Amino acid sequence: MTTPELTEIFSGVAAALEERIMRNFTVMPTLTLEQAAKEIGVSTETMRKLCKDKRIPHIKMDREYRIRPADINNFLESRYEKGASK
Repeated sequence: MTTPELTEIFSGVAAALEERIMRNFTVMPTLTLEQAAKEIGVSTETMRKLCKDKRIPHIKMDREYRIRPADINNFLESRYEKGASK
């Protein structure tokens, strides 16, 4: 095989691998601080404090908070008070 033929084969394999990787790649869904606060009915400052106090896991990039919906649900579930059973 010649170098151009090998280059063509390797390029085809690389393109196929990239396509397969991208097909399986999804970005984690997140909410902004404001969206998360609105969803649970608290102020943006309260949501910021919950994040700063590490009560709700979050990602902070520069000044922006990103919060997974699952982490909000876990926080709410942990605060859920069950009624007394009879």
